[in-house]
Amino acid sequence: MIPIGVLVAPHRSSPGHPSDRPIGRAALALRARGVDVVFGHTAVHGRLTGVRATPDGWTTAEAIPVVAAYDRFPSQTRPADWRTLAAGLEGVPLANPEPLVLLCRDKVACQRVLEGAGLQLPPLCDEHAHFDTAVQRWGAAFLKPRYGAFGRGVRRVLPGDVLPRQGEGAVPGIEEPLFVQRAIAPLQGWAGVSLRVNVQRLANRSWHVNTPVVRRSRTDPVVNASRGAEVASADAVFPELRDAIRAQVHDVAAALSAQPGGELLVELGVDVVISADREPWVIEVNSRPRGRLEALAAVDSSWDQAHLDAVCRPIETLAAWFG
Repeated sequence: MIPIGVLVAPHRSSPGHPSDRPIGRAALALRARGVDVVFGHTAVHGRLTGVRATPDGWTTAEAIPVVAAYDRFPSQTRPADWRTLAAGLEGVPLANPEPLVLLCRDKVACQRVLEGAGLQLPPLCDEHAHFDTAVQRWGAAFLKPRYGAFGRGVRRVLPGDVLPRQGEGAVPGIEEPLFVQRAIAPLQGWAGVSLRVNVQRLANRSWHVNTPVVRRSRTDPVVNASRGAEVASADAVFPELRDAIRAQVHDVAAALSAQPGGELLVELGVDVVISADREPWVIEVNSRPRGRLEALAAVDSSWDQAHLDAVCRPIETLAAWFG
């Protein structure tokens, strides 16, 4: 068995049976393939303590010498706990690596890197003194927290709107700098149409793009499944854009994997919007993508296996690299 860690926060309530949750089902499937997945939040000298999934339920895993770890710990909201955990795993390869997590977390810095690699994203302005001018020039924009995630604190703004310098982002109660990004005019009849595209590294270091998930709303320009947006397969809704979307996402993955620490980059969530003239635009990247194909599987069970494969893939890749 190849021991791979998954870094997570401790459960505040009973986790139930592993088969109750996608990550538990993935761990059971990986166990059958020879990968021992240890979910832990305590580590000393490269040994991770936590739990592992078995057909009989969750069992304690004590001081397991993992060969690599898939970092899903909420480091943005619990930075001190993450530091302690990372120190206990010194020398153990962590994916995604901290330099890339921090780069993707900084939406402005990440966009500058992608632009430097030749990708075209909607222009942004991070100088507060020029917010009003930029929004006037663009006609509409999105006001975003610089270190935000999953749509928190994002809102559409128009010329004349109040544009504060700071606002709450991913961490409740903590204000952070804001920036404005030009709004892409949506398809007619919709307030917004966006795609979440999950791209994952394979054992041969190539990139696999999972089926993009459309999130669209007729009333809410901040389209997010958690806010009630309709979800569907982008390949079904925009078949003519299939190759263009995948090419853009591959370019994003290639650009970021060329950055320091990029050899350990195993997964990204790329947000793409579809414009009124049916063109895809990359708008931002998340290094800790949520859901993957979960939103599709929730409405159509035929996506269950693809969802399970997507949950397994980063862990399986680490096992292939370091096992």
